[in-house]
Amino acid sequence: MRKLLVLSALLLLALAVGACTPAEVEPPEPVIEYVEVTVVVEPTPEPPPPTEVPPEPTPLPDHSEYYAALAAEDGPHGDNWDEGKGPNTWCSRCHSPQNWDPAAFRGPPPSCFTCKFPTDDEIRIAEGNPLVPEEEWVGIQCDTCHRTEDGVVLEGNAWLNPITMEYQDVSTPTELCEKCHVTTTGNAFGSAVDHKITLGGSAHLNYGGFLGEVAPPTYCSDCHDPHSGEIMQCEDCHTIDVAAHAKGKYAGMQMLTCLACHDAGGYDVGPHPDEDMGGIWVPQETTMGRGGPSTSAIISHSIVYEVACDRCHFEENTWELTVYTADGEIPEPPAEEGEGGGDG
Repeated sequence: MRKLLVLSALLLLALAVGACTPAEVEPPEPVIEYVEVTVVVEPTPEPPPPTEVPPEPTPLPDHSEYYAALAAEDGPHGDNWDEGKGPNTWCSRCHSPQNWDPAAFRGPPPSCFTCKFPTDDEIRIAEGNPLVPEEEWVGIQCDTCHRTEDGVVLEGNAWLNPITMEYQDVSTPTELCEKCHVTTTGNAFGSAVDHKITLGGSAHLNYGGFLGEVAPPTYCSDCHDPHSGEIMQCEDCHTIDVAAHAKGKYAGMQMLTCLACHDAGGYDVGPHPDEDMGGIWVPQETTMGRGGPSTSAIISHSIVYEVACDRCHFEENTWELTVYTADGEIPEPPAEEGEGGGDG
C-alpha cells in the first residue's frame, strides 16, 4: 500500500513539472537575401606562337660572266650596233630582233640597205629600212634566247619571236642558233644573206665512233661560246703527236691550221689574208664585191679525217711545195725511155 502511494506521488509530481515547462516555440523562417555578384574572370593568355625562322632566300644564279661576255665590244652578240653591219629595221630581224619592223623592205639601189659601205664616208639611208639609232639598239641580249623572271634568267633556251614578242621553245641549241644563222636568199622577205652554217664531215657528226672517249660535237654551242663568241680549237679535244702526225711531216710545217689540211668543203688554201696572222695557212674563200674580188679566211664546218696531201703538194704548185702523193709519199720519178731491159 505504501509503495503504491509513493508511485502515485511521483507520478503527480512529474505531471506537475511537465505542466510548468513552457511550450516549445518553432524558430522563425530564416530570411535569405540574394546579392548579385559579378565575377570577372581574366582569360588565360595564349602562349605566343613559336618564332618562325624565315627560310634562307634562294641565291640568285651568278650570271656575271655571261653579262660581261655579252657586253664585250668585240663580241658577236650583246649590244652589237655597227655602222657597217646593217643597223636598220630590216637587218635587225637577226642582229637586234626587238628593233625589227616586219614592214621593212629592201630598198632600190644604190641604197638597198641602211648601212655604211667600206667605200663610204657616211651611212647610206635606204628607203625601206630606216636607221636604228645606237641608243635605241637592243642587240642580242639575255632575253632574246632565254626566258627571264624579275630580271633573272631562267634555265633552258627559248627564242623570243620578234613578231609576237612571245617565247617559242626550241629542242636543241642549234635550232636556236638557226633562228638567225640561216640562208635567206630568195625567201618571202626578199633577203639575200647566206649565214647558215652546216656542221658535218666524216670527222664529226658522220664519223663512226669516238676518237678516244671524247664525243664528237653535236651542237653549235659545243664549239662556239654563245656569249663571248670564243671558238674552241681542235687541240682542245685532239692531242697531236707532232713527231708522228702526218707521217712526221707536220713537225716541219706547223704554219698550218688543222683545217688547212682537214677541210672537206673544197675551199682554197693559202696564207691568211690578214698579215698580222703571220702567214699561217687557212682555208680561204674569194668573193666578188662592189670593190672587186675579196679573199677572206674561212672556218670550215665540213671536216674530213683522212687527208689527201696532193691537194696542195701537186706538181708545179704555186707555192713551190714539195710534191707528194695523196698518201704523203715522194712520188717515184718517171722511168726514162728505154729503161726496163731489152736488147737496147
